[in-house]
Amino acid sequence: MKAALSILRLLFTIPFLATIASGQLSTSSIAGVVLDASGAAVGDARVSAMSEATGISYEGRTASAGAYTISYVSPGFYTLTISKQGFRSFRSTHNILTVGAPLIVDATLAVGPASEAIQVESSYERLNTTSANVSDLTTPKQIVNLPLNGRNPLTLLTLEPGVTQQSINAAGSDTHVFGSRDRSFNITIDSIDANDAAVPDPQNNIQRINPDNVQEYRSVTLNPTAELGRNSGANVMITTKAGGNGFHGALFYFLRNTAFNANEWFRNYEGLARPILHMNQYGFQIDGPIVKNKTFFSGSFQKNLVSQTVPIAQAFGIPILYSPTLLKTGVFRYLRGSVNVGGRGVSGNSPLLVDSKGDLKSGVPNCGTVVSTNCVDSYDIFANDPLGIGADLRFLACSTPCLRRTVTLWGMA
Repeated sequence: MKAALSILRLLFTIPFLATIASGQLSTSSIAGVVLDASGAAVGDARVSAMSEATGISYEGRTASAGAYTISYVSPGFYTLTISKQGFRSFRSTHNILTVGAPLIVDATLAVGPASEAIQVESSYERLNTTSANVSDLTTPKQIVNLPLNGRNPLTLLTLEPGVTQQSINAAGSDTHVFGSRDRSFNITIDSIDANDAAVPDPQNNIQRINPDNVQEYRSVTLNPTAELGRNSGANVMITTKAGGNGFHGALFYFLRNTAFNANEWFRNYEGLARPILHMNQYGFQIDGPIVKNKTFFSGSFQKNLVSQTVPIAQAFGIPILYSPTLLKTGVFRYLRGSVNVGGRGVSGNSPLLVDSKGDLKSGVPNCGTVVSTNCVDSYDIFANDPLGIGADLRFLACSTPCLRRTVTLWGMA
């Protein structure tokens, strides 16, 4: 057991040291005002906030006006102790600190020996009195218990007020906040920027999080404060699990399969088979102490194995048969943008683009290094087969009517 624990400590110490710098960034803060029984400010009082999960304490002192602020504090449950010579100590337990929302704990000290303490138990989340932003916290219970398509916790953003989804086949990530662009999000993980530089899509940030490594996250959708006001859309602050004095872990395996799915009514009506979907997601999560009350680790692994059919029409438009290369070599030609053919505007695959032999009509450009839009582009279906199976000989030997039937079976016509 000791040997196994030593190996575990070694494996997680290096990545932990690599993330110490990120831990220095603030995810929330604790603040308040300390007064005496007469309402006068109590300055130079000692304030200690101890994490109930890790035993780590954050220290501070009140200013002359009795106010205090403790920054750079990770979310969790905290016990606050406020003391000063000549006053009874004030102790408040089970205070809930959440990401992106300062915790306000005010205290009144009574005259008496410091060895005597007044203890208050807090079991609720206090109202936010420090800002007027509109935000919501997605808790660990919600992340674990609510249904998630693909095990992505950020899909719960669509349940927030003011967040709308575009219709199927709409451009972009389909997620808008109070009318902002779908690329106007700002995602941070443990206060570190986690945005795609080109397309800050909220559901597909550059780090693939899952319900097992996320502690909680807050989404600010309106009136962000200065430190959050980077983009006009939602600002999403994610905090990951950091470990504690107790060992916790989980093994998981999630399966989705075509055999479990019912066919759509319209596909049944047209005699089409169910779309193929084989999704296997498995992994583990473990966290705990390396040195009790000092150093902790948290690790997570998830493997996604996905095999599914996507109609070619969804990516390139309806494949009306006009390209002989599609039948023989798997090279599919499709219109990118729009062109003018004989005085008629064409914005999708159409027989108007080709002659009776399937060759492009004069004036219809091919996409290349010079022309990249409003032209006909090509996609090699066989060469881009992710399984590397290659062409189906029965398909290649098929005649034009057979190709049309195959297209129908694929749900592309």
